Amino acid sequence: MLNTDNSESKLAWLLALASEKEPERIAETHGLVVGLLCAEPDQDDKSLARHLAAMQVGDWTSEAINEQLGPALKVLREELGSPEMKFQPLLPTEDRSLQERTRCLACWCSGFLAGFGAGQPVIRSDETRDALLMLERIAQAGTDETADQEEEETAYTELMEFVRVAVLMLREESLSNADSS
Repeated sequence: MLNTDNSESKLAWLLALASEKEPERIAETHGLVVGLLCAEPDQDDKSLARHLAAMQVGDWTSEAINEQLGPALKVLREELGSPEMKFQPLLPTEDRSLQERTRCLACWCSGFLAGFGAGQPVIRSDETRDALLMLERIAQAGTDETADQEEEETAYTELMEFVRVAVLMLREESLSNADSS
């Protein structure tokens, strides 16, 4: 199972990615889309679909992406723009092993970085650079079987929150860069 607070968004993504079986690939794809949306928050769905098709997300054409992901993209845009900070990365729930959740978080961050980079954002602040470097480190995350499980769970929760806040901060910087252009 995948974790998101918005059941409508969760359902839309699960339906759109139904052919994908591996949770890591689903997380990576979600991260890729979020990265593109954060780098270029004002792009329309057709531009986003063309971008995703060019990045070979699945075997889909831009038309199929628009058709299959349209409702999910709408909800995702709303979550990213929510003043209540509703956005959550699409990752396995707590009933899955910490090892699987960590692998998925790493894949999600890897996808995000690929999408964000493909959007060619202008990076102006040191905070943004630091957030991107931290996301790069998280993309290489793993678990330590010999470590205290409670500490590992706490670390995972903290990383998840960092990722969520960093993504929203990166999106805000892209929006302010677009406004100043």
